[in-house]
Amino acid sequence: MPLVLLAMACAVLLYISNRFTHEKITANARALQLGVINSVMPLPYNNQLFDDFIEVSEPGYFWNADTVIVFRARMDGQPVGIALMPVFAKGYNSNIQLLIGIAFDGTLLAVRAIKHNETEGLGDQIDHNKSDWINRFSGLSLDNTPPDDWSVKSDGGNFDQLSGATITSRGVINAVRKSLEYYKLNRDRLYLR
Repeated sequence: MPLVLLAMACAVLLYISNRFTHEKITANARALQLGVINSVMPLPYNNQLFDDFIEVSEPGYFWNADTVIVFRARMDGQPVGIALMPVFAKGYNSNIQLLIGIAFDGTLLAVRAIKHNETEGLGDQIDHNKSDWINRFSGLSLDNTPPDDWSVKSDGGNFDQLSGATITSRGVINAVRKSLEYYKLNRDRLYLR
């Protein structure tokens, strides 16, 4: 009998502990994800991004197996920009997951590699903490960068390739360009509620 009472007491304590910590864990996870999203959305906004998003699936632009989440930033109800996550790029070792911020006018705010398995010292230079290569995209748009420039220099484009990681460089550049093309064609639709 004492063992049964002890087991019941432990079960009650576990339930109470889970109930009180679950909300805190969820809140911490959302805060962490919001911090990542804000790294590509430096513009001021006052809506709740986690409540203002849509999911899109466009194989012609995004070759994700599933969908891309479009977080929509607004200031007093007016569109400010979007954050696309995850956008997959073809890497050397596997897919690279990108987070892409685009201002309402179609200008790239920032690009971040949020997950990859690229070779250390080569392709991993897409990580903004290891190299500033990925910061090169900020400020670019389809209007200020001609179509022929959206490739690595060895292919006649305007982007330096990461040394020893041309496949990685090509994959990221292509994914960013395709994201901008998708945005340009669908901007108004993306902000509809």
